[in-house]
Amino acid sequence: MPACASPDQAAPVPRPTVVLGVGNLVRGDDGVGLHAVRALAAMALPAGVEVVEGDTAPFDALSTVGPVGKLIVVDAAEMGEPAGTIRRLTPADLAAGEAAQVSLHDLDLLWALEALRATGHEPDEVVIVGVQPASMEWSLELSPAVRAQLAAVTEAVLSEVGAGPAGGAGR
Repeated sequence: MPACASPDQAAPVPRPTVVLGVGNLVRGDDGVGLHAVRALAAMALPAGVEVVEGDTAPFDALSTVGPVGKLIVVDAAEMGEPAGTIRRLTPADLAAGEAAQVSLHDLDLLWALEALRATGHEPDEVVIVGVQPASMEWSLELSPAVRAQLAAVTEAVLSEVGAGPAGGAGR
């Protein structure tokens, strides 16, 4: 006879995928992550996908959502590329210096991930959708080069959550 699962052996609840937009809306292209998640929030996303505005305090935002399965961070990233370039990065890429700076925020992403690991809330997978800024001067507007790539940024995220074209963000 097949064994029946007891109530004590219930299947684990899947951890959500969180899309975290990071940035500062008054610093031009630094706000690209927030612009992207606001666009994503207006779209139909797969079940289990949460969109979170992290502003300039991503760790604080993550502490409100609990354990995360896949974390997709969208942020401006100084990569030495032409403005508007989109790259899919991982924490290992950041540690190896692939992006000189993910943000100008108070909390470094690698430190935030280490803090999550220390508290037992490390995501199963972390992907950074980095966008090369043209300007992070005081402005409420994205630069023309980054604004022109906003749809491609959201497509890259949709690909990561399984709701868009295959291929990720390596543009």
